[in-house]
Amino acid sequence: MASSIKRFDERSIMRRLSELVDNLTIDEVRILSRLLENWEKKDQRKHPRTPCSIITEYMIEDRVYKDKIKNIGLGGAFIQSRNSFPLDLEISQSFFFPNFEIPIQSKSKVVWTGPNGFGVKFNIIENEK
Repeated sequence: MASSIKRFDERSIMRRLSELVDNLTIDEVRILSRLLENWEKKDQRKHPRTPCSIITEYMIEDRVYKDKIKNIGLGGAFIQSRNSFPLDLEISQSFFFPNFEIPIQSKSKVVWTGPNGFGVKFNIIENEK
């Protein structure tokens, strides 16, 4: 019974939304379209990212790479790079925050790639001792 109520509510909502959109003027449709595009582009991350320019060194299969972290958050970072790596690849990386003497070390996983670099999710972050 609960699922039939849920389906009814979803259908009612969709029907009401359709009625509202059908009654909009062309200018209102354009405004709504822009609002929805901007809303869709909003950062949906659990942890917000901060723009930065931090040198990171990371190792993959005994080869060391050096690139820049361009934005970082508690959950991960975007590494600007000409290199391309497969998804789910685990990398060992280290980097310094400005004014910190101790490097941050992370086992990270490649979660997306693009023409200008790749995104990593931090799995384990620990201070080097």
